Amino acid sequence: MDVKTSSQKAYDIRKTVIDIIYKAQASHLGSSLSVIEILTGIYSEVDLEEIASKTESRDKVILSKGHAAAALYSTLYHFGLMDKDVLSTYHQPGSFLQGHVSHGVDYVEHSTGALGHGLSVGVGHAIAQRTLGLKSLTFVVCGDGEIQEGSIWEALMYARTMQLDNLVLLIDNNKISSITNTTNVINFGPIVNAFLGFDLSVHEINGHDLMEIKNLIKSIRDVRENRPHVIICNTVKGKGVSFAESQAIWHYKTLDEEKHRLAIGEQ
Repeated sequence: MDVKTSSQKAYDIRKTVIDIIYKAQASHLGSSLSVIEILTGIYSEVDLEEIASKTESRDKVILSKGHAAAALYSTLYHFGLMDKDVLSTYHQPGSFLQGHVSHGVDYVEHSTGALGHGLSVGVGHAIAQRTLGLKSLTFVVCGDGEIQEGSIWEALMYARTMQLDNLVLLIDNNKISSITNTTNVINFGPIVNAFLGFDLSVHEINGHDLMEIKNLIKSIRDVRENRPHVIICNTVKGKGVSFAESQAIWHYKTLDEEKHRLAIGEQ
């Protein structure tokens, strides 16, 4: 998928996220908007037919920051992996499409939202892929607040020991953890140094630049380095909605009619 088509997908996904969150009167707007280009870049570079048919050789995509469910479900819809009538049930009573992602939904690899678990599951998938002789990749998307969980670093130590160069961890580095700046909770300093200290293949990019994301994924697929890959995606929480950008309150706050109109009007 070319960059122009991917960019249109990201545009459409952002509008859909705004709409379904408003309709559901749900939260996590900021967390969903910051990760859209990351998810778009990944799904632009995987074999959608293999995912749709659930073949063993498919790439795996795990959204460990599962509270960005609106972004993942909207991405699945715009990539033809979810019907519109299913998406319309987002956060409604009785629906599987709740505020954290669930593997009860087709093409969701793992239920997440209890932060820090997705990477360990991804390590397991990557080991299985290699054991079976598959060339596929496992992508895990974590938040920068989520990496405060010790289980993240345990998983990385084992992934490095096992030389899992088919594991790709993408960090949504939007610099806000829940309702405050991430550095006010745990201050890593430059987080790139933490990952370099684990002797991982570390890349730092603009997390809203689709060309950069897509090209890096292509490069990782073609050139393995006998160690896991970490992509630090520098992003803006609430990206694309001016009143929500870098505003911690939009982790939980819901859109009223006026804010919804303003947000859609900026797209």
